[in-house]
Amino acid sequence: MSQTAIAIASIVAIVVGPVAALAIQRWADHRREKRKEKLWVFKTLMMYRATRLNFNFVQALNVIDVVFSGESQKEKEVRTAWKVLLDHLTTDQKPVSAQQKAFDLTIALLVQMGKSLGYDFDEVYLKRQVYQPVGHTQVEEEQNEIRALVLRLLKGQGRLPVAFFPDTFDPLPLPPMLDDPEA
Repeated sequence: MSQTAIAIASIVAIVVGPVAALAIQRWADHRREKRKEKLWVFKTLMMYRATRLNFNFVQALNVIDVVFSGESQKEKEVRTAWKVLLDHLTTDQKPVSAQQKAFDLTIALLVQMGKSLGYDFDEVYLKRQVYQPVGHTQVEEEQNEIRALVLRLLKGQGRLPVAFFPDTFDPLPLPPMLDDPEA
């Protein structure tokens, strides 16, 4: 009887062992991929937190619901912080205080994401420990100003001043060319 039990156990181990190993490997790969996606979102938002109009920043915001879709409390807090920020961003507020509020809500979102991923960044750190050259800010402001002016022109809401100068310059006398037959 024990020989039969050992034979059956051996056959089960031979069949189930590789299948279990493959299932465990797939589970580990899936978990690693999910963490990689979460880190991409977090790192992208961290990199561009000072330039929130950057396409990469907006793209990262828009995948939060997909990437942080788990049922853990930490992921729910990330999605809640994202909903609060999204609600603020989609309301029609133009004053500077609205921009500051959007920045503060972005920082709150990053705090929750960081906690979800095992980082311990506080709000003050995320607000102050960022490098944003003055030149980048100036370029972004100038580009926005140029876009606004061009749009005004295209909508017919402004005029482009153009000046015409009469051609009243006297021709310059040139010496004749050596191979010119008329010279």
